[in-house]
Amino acid sequence: MSTFKKTAGLWWLCCLSLLLLFSCKSGSENSGNGNPITLKINFKPGEKYLYTTQVNQKINSMNTTMDQSMTMEMVYAYEGEEGENKKLKITYDHITMSLTTPMGPVQYDSKVPEKSPADMAFMNSLIGKSFGIKVAPNGDIAAVEGLGELIKSLSGATDDNTRSAMEGQFSDTAIRMMMQNSFDLYPGKPVKVGESWGKKSVMSMGFQGLNVNMENTYTLKSINSGKATVAVASAMNLPATDMSAAAGVPMQIQMNGKQEGTMELDIATGQILSGKTTQNIEGRISGGGQTIPMNINGDVVISSKKM
Repeated sequence: MSTFKKTAGLWWLCCLSLLLLFSCKSGSENSGNGNPITLKINFKPGEKYLYTTQVNQKINSMNTTMDQSMTMEMVYAYEGEEGENKKLKITYDHITMSLTTPMGPVQYDSKVPEKSPADMAFMNSLIGKSFGIKVAPNGDIAAVEGLGELIKSLSGATDDNTRSAMEGQFSDTAIRMMMQNSFDLYPGKPVKVGESWGKKSVMSMGFQGLNVNMENTYTLKSINSGKATVAVASAMNLPATDMSAAAGVPMQIQMNGKQEGTMELDIATGQILSGKTTQNIEGRISGGGQTIPMNINGDVVISSKKM
C-alpha cells in the first residue's frame, strides 16, 4: 500500500469518527395529539444528565472493510438562565474507541489510561474537563465559554499535526458547531403531531475549511405519556475540499450522505431519552494521481439518564 493510501486512510478514519459522533442530534405537559407542544431544554436547577452517544460503522474501501465503534459520555449540568437562554456545563466523562483495520486492531478506553495507545494518550487529558454553553429556546448556541482549560489540556499531544488538529476540533467555532448539531432538533415554536420543521447547519470537523453542510427535516410523529417521538431525515454534503496542509500529503476529500432515524424526548424537561439514526455516506479521497472511494454505513445511538 502506498504512503498516500496509508496516510489518507488513517486520517480519514479519525476525522470521520469525530464527525459522526457529533452528527446526532425539548417543555410542557402532554397536550394531546390535537394541540401543539413546546420542545425545548427545560432542565431544573441542580439537575445533571449523563448523555451517551455511540457510533458503530463499517467502512468499505478498496475491497477492504474496517469496523469501528466510538462511545462518548458527557455530563450536562444545568447552571441557570440568562434571559431565555439556558446555561449548561458540559463535562467529558468517558471515551472509548475500537478499530479493526488491515494494519491491526486499536483499542482505547479512558477508564484504563495505562493501556492507551501512545498516539491516543493525549485524549486521557480530556476526561473531567468542561466548557459552558448557552442554549436558546430554538436550540441555537448563543455562546460558548471556558475553553481555555480544555485547549490547554491538549498540550500532551504527541506531535504537532495531532496537536494542531485537536486544537482546531475544540476551538470556539468547532465547539459551537458541534453543540449546535446536538441541539438542532428543537423547533423554536409550538408544534403539533404531523408537523415538520427544517434546519440547516454546518458541522465542523475541526480542520480549517473542512465543514459539512447539513439539511435536517424533523417531524413530530407522536405524543404518548409525556414523551414525544421526533423523526429526523438529513442530507450531508462535503464539497471537494483541499486538505493537503492538515494531512501532510496532497489530498482532496469529498463526500455525500444521508441519515434517517427517530428520537424520543421527555416533553417536560426536553431531555433526549433515546434515539437512533442510520447513516450511509459515499466519499472519496484524491491525491498523488490516485482516488480512493469509500462507502460508510453506520448507526448512531444516543441515550441519557438523570444523575
